[in-house]
Amino acid sequence: MNSCRAWMCRLIVGLTIAMSHGVGAQAPAQAPKDPQLASFAAAIEKARGEQVDALAPAAFAVVAEAYDDAFKDAARGRNPDKVREKIAEGQAALQKANVNAAASRQALSSVIKTREDTINANAPKLAPENWQKAAERFDQAARAVEKNDIKTAQKRSAEAEVLLREAELIAIKNALLGEARALIAKADELKVEKLAPRTLQLARRNLTQADQEITRNRYDTSVPKSLAADASYEARHALYLAQLIGSVQAKDKEGQAGIEELILSWEEPLRSIGTEMDVTPKFDTGMQPAMQSMLAYAQKQKQEIRRLTADLDDSKEQVTALNAEVQRLESRLGGVSEERIALQKRVDAQERLRQNVATVESSFTPAEARVYRQGDDVVISLLGIKFPSGRAAIDANSGPLMEKVKKALALFPGAPIVVEGHTDSNGGDSANLILSQDRADAVKQYLVSNFAVDAEKVSSIGYGEARPVATNETADGRARNRRIDLVLHVNPAR
Repeated sequence: MNSCRAWMCRLIVGLTIAMSHGVGAQAPAQAPKDPQLASFAAAIEKARGEQVDALAPAAFAVVAEAYDDAFKDAARGRNPDKVREKIAEGQAALQKANVNAAASRQALSSVIKTREDTINANAPKLAPENWQKAAERFDQAARAVEKNDIKTAQKRSAEAEVLLREAELIAIKNALLGEARALIAKADELKVEKLAPRTLQLARRNLTQADQEITRNRYDTSVPKSLAADASYEARHALYLAQLIGSVQAKDKEGQAGIEELILSWEEPLRSIGTEMDVTPKFDTGMQPAMQSMLAYAQKQKQEIRRLTADLDDSKEQVTALNAEVQRLESRLGGVSEERIALQKRVDAQERLRQNVATVESSFTPAEARVYRQGDDVVISLLGIKFPSGRAAIDANSGPLMEKVKKALALFPGAPIVVEGHTDSNGGDSANLILSQDRADAVKQYLVSNFAVDAEKVSSIGYGEARPVATNETADGRARNRRIDLVLHVNPAR
C-alpha cells in the first residue's frame, strides 16, 4: 500500500512538472468543438501560463482530470449534461487552484523567483537530474501550502531553493563550458596529452578558471565566456598538434622526411609574407631572424599609417575651415563666384576619379592586379597576365583578366595609355629589355584590336628589369616583377 502511494506520488509529481512546461498529460491532441469545453480549455491554458499548475498542483490535478473526462465524454458523444457537469466540476476546481496559487505566491515568493531564474537558465534541459530533484521539493512545498501546513511548506521551500540554485549553477556551467568540456574529453580519449601536453594543459587551466569565475558570480558571464572560448581553442589546437605530430612520427618511422617536410611547410607561408613585405626571409639560422625582420617591417608600416592618418585628419580640418571661410566670403559678396564654381567642378571631378579608381581596384583580386594613383595618373599593374616563357604572345588563360581590363578602361574613356613592360632579373639585361618591349607591344596591339582603343592614344615602352617592385631573390618576388603596367593619363576635369 505504501509503495503504491509512493508510486502514485511520483507519477503526480512527474505530470505536474511536465504540465509546468506546457506539456500537460491531459491536453487534447486537437481543440474541442464544444464551445463550453473550448472555453474551459482556454481558461486552463491561461492558468498554466500563470504557473497555477506548479503553484497549486493538487487542485490543478483535479482540474486536469475533470477536463480530460469531459473531453473524452464529448468525443464519444455521451450525454451533454454529463459533459457540462464535468466542466462545472473542473471550473470549480480551477477557482480553488487559483486561490491556492495566490496563497503560494505569498508564502513561497522567494523560491518562486529562484525557480524562474533556474528555468531561465534552461536547467530542465541542461541539468535535468538536478532540476527534477528541485522540482519535486518545490511541488512538495506548494502542496503543503494547499494543506495550510505552513511549517512544512517553509521547510520544503528552503530545501527547494538550495536545489534550484544548484541546478541553475550547473545549467549555466553546462551552457558556457559544454563545448570546451567535450573537446577536452575527446582529447583525453585520443590520449592527446602524450603528444601535446602543454597545449592541452592550457585548455584545462582555462576551463578551470572559467568554472571558478561562474561559481564566484554566475550572472557575470563575460569573463567565463572568454575563458571558455580560449579553452575550446586550445583543446582544438592540442587535437591538431597531436594529429600533426603523430603523422610526422609515423613518417619518420617509415624512413620518410617527416620533420623536414613539416618545417619546410612552415617556411613557405613566411616566405610568401616576406615577399609581400619586400623582405627576403632566410631560414639558414632558423625562423626567428626572418620573423623579426617582418615584425620590424610591420611596425614601420603601422607607424607610417598612423602618420598618414594624422595628416589626413589635419587635411580634413583644413578643408572644413576653408569651406567655412568660402561660405563666409560668399555671404559677404552676395553670391557664388565663377572661381568658386570652377573649384567645385574640380572637386567633383576628383571625387569621380576617386570612385572610379575604387571601382577598378575592387574588380581585381590581389593576384590579378594592383591599382593605384600617381598624381592624376591611374596605374593598373597587371600581375596576373601570362606569357609563355621567353615569348611575347599573351597566354589564352589571360582572357578573363583582360576582360576586366576592358571594363576598367571604359571608366576612363579617351584617356591616353602607356603600356609598360617589366621583367625579373633572370637573363641578360639586353634580352630582358627586348622581351619587356615586345610584351608591351603585344598588350598595346591587344588593346587596339580587341578593345577598339584609339591607336594614337596608346604607346608602349619596355623597362626590362630596371623597375622591380619586389625582391628578385624569391620566386614570388620575381613573379611580381614580371608584369605589365597600364598607366592611364587621366584628366580629372574631363
